[in-house]
Amino acid sequence: MTTANASNPPTPTPPTASLTRSEQFITAAVFLFPALALTVPDGYSIGAVALLIAAITHLVANRRTWAEHPPLPGAVKAVIAFMIIYALFWIGDAALRGEGVREFDRPSRFLLAAFCLSVFARARIHQAALWLGLAVGGLGAGGLAIGQKLIEGHSRASGFAQVIQFGNAAMLIGLMGLAGMLWSLQPPTTNPDRLRRTRRRRVLLTGLMGLGALGGLTASFLSGTRGAWLALAPALLVGLWAAVQLGKARLYLLIGPVALAVIATTAYFIPATGVEWRVDSAVNEAHQYLNGTDRRTTTGKRLEMWKGAAHLIGERPWLGWGETGYQAGMARLGESGMITQRAAEYTHAHNEWLNVWAKKGVVGALILLGLYLSPVAVFARRGGTSLSTQASRDQPPGTRQLALRTAGLIFILGTMATGLTQVNFNHNIGVMVFAFMMAILLGTNAGENSH
Repeated sequence: MTTANASNPPTPTPPTASLTRSEQFITAAVFLFPALALTVPDGYSIGAVALLIAAITHLVANRRTWAEHPPLPGAVKAVIAFMIIYALFWIGDAALRGEGVREFDRPSRFLLAAFCLSVFARARIHQAALWLGLAVGGLGAGGLAIGQKLIEGHSRASGFAQVIQFGNAAMLIGLMGLAGMLWSLQPPTTNPDRLRRTRRRRVLLTGLMGLGALGGLTASFLSGTRGAWLALAPALLVGLWAAVQLGKARLYLLIGPVALAVIATTAYFIPATGVEWRVDSAVNEAHQYLNGTDRRTTTGKRLEMWKGAAHLIGERPWLGWGETGYQAGMARLGESGMITQRAAEYTHAHNEWLNVWAKKGVVGALILLGLYLSPVAVFARRGGTSLSTQASRDQPPGTRQLALRTAGLIFILGTMATGLTQVNFNHNIGVMVFAFMMAILLGTNAGENSH
């Protein structure tokens, strides 16, 4: 926030000043998005609408002084640019190919999220809202999954969403909750300008974040979404990166891999989770496919879809086939026997990269890469003061920023990993969760760096 008159330049609002009503509205919406995303029907849509209304409210409330705000950081502008380019390219491509307005819907969400990010990056947001929202969302998703799988007897927990999307989102919520423990564990500050946190409160917050993270991971495992497990590998590496920033790499190398092994082993050997069956079936199905004995299994169909998409890329690598052209091409491959008829019936390749390249060509694939890597550059970029130096005089701010950056990297790289076996952006929940969580993470991070 800024204030100005005819003779004085804008003056930044002190970070300790009370939030304005519109900033309070944004903070409440930031809490609601992860808290509701998987726990109520269409929760991600409800949260996104709240974020959009909050952004509009803040813009209107500050309309007279908006031009006086400091410009957005260049890195944030790059992310916004890629979100807009992605949306316009997808919409334009669908229009030129005559695919109808139906294909405008999902990419248009990136335009709305880009607007929210442009507003949030100029507001003050209490990041506690994000962490508590993730904790509540993880606990809610875990409780819902336990009820569906262990009480109602569903074969796989799916919440109120498509089962794979539920498993992917729950995994990312759980892993970001672990990053939130960097925030909850920060020690009481000696800086009188910052909120003092008692030891008891730190313990309670850390316990809540841990339970939320456990809930998200539990929900994902109970969904039986094997592709979600791929997010564990980049999360482990991001954890090491965060430990290096804190000077705790040796301790992390002793604890991190062991903790991951314990989680995976526990999930595998508890029959109720179904993880053992999912792992064994994947191995058996892959073996059958490679031996040529059965191409119709779940794993076999996915491999057939990859094979078909790769073949279509080879035929038209630069321009791609578009949505309808892709489906017609896959049908052709199914009729010729190159892939199974069942695999040819799917509308996407079950791999984000192959799907985009086959449908949108090289330009589309490069735009997708920029959409992913531009926020990675924001979160991975190191500030002017190292955390080890900063810790000696102002530990909490550096730790708060590191928590956000860690969560951001886990979310982006985790989404990229789950996209190896699923096309997240072909589902409304996948687009909404990615686009609006980016607006939250980047907007909150920008506020931390500017105030």
